Amino acid sequence: MDERLVEAAQALLTGYDTALSRQWRDEDRKWRQEDMCWRQKELQYNEAQHSFIEEQQMWRQEDIQQRNLDNARVLWARYVEKNRRDVEEKSEQLKAISTLAALISGFALTAFLQFDFGEFHDTSGVVYPLFGVTMALTVSR
Repeated sequence: MDERLVEAAQALLTGYDTALSRQWRDEDRKWRQEDMCWRQKELQYNEAQHSFIEEQQMWRQEDIQQRNLDNARVLWARYVEKNRRDVEEKSEQLKAISTLAALISGFALTAFLQFDFGEFHDTSGVVYPLFGVTMALTVSR
């Protein structure tokens, strides 16, 4: 009877061990399936993150190009504005010079008209040509 009891206990323990082993394998398979799902989700997340990083780098490169273009436009606008100011300044200088030249020529013409040659007798013949040359130089400038 002793032997039958041992065999029965052994059969009971073997059955219990088999049931626990089967339960453990089922839990292990279930865990493995969940693990594979999580790994797939992690892979998708990593791919999305990698794609996002690539897009960010592309956007950054485009932003740098746009900033370079904007900087070039600003520099060009500064250059154009400087040239415009220089032209306006030269124009104002020319206007001032032309006004001054008109005044000088007016004064020279008035001086010529008011110069009295009636009482003056040029015996050498040098004064009239010299006066004419100085008047021409004054008016021409």
